[in-house]
Amino acid sequence: MQIHVRLVEPFWRVIGQRNITLELEENMNIAMLLNLLQQKYPELTSEFAASPPMIFVGEEEVNPEIILEDNNKIHLVWPIVGG
Repeated sequence: MQIHVRLVEPFWRVIGQRNITLELEENMNIAMLLNLLQQKYPELTSEFAASPPMIFVGEEEVNPEIILEDNNKIHLVWPIVGG
């Protein structure tokens, strides 16, 4: 299945891209996706440890145990945003 990930500041700057498309196995959850992203982009490990991202599927905030579906659009948002 194909998953689309959008990273916001500061996550995207660490890896140099805002949008990532990944081919994943069926029945993966978001926690598994986050682990995969850290394996593929080790620079994200320290960023996620310092400020775990808020996770959205489309417009809805979700928890890491949600099972992913084909063509999900995942947004990883830094939880500390000034106004």
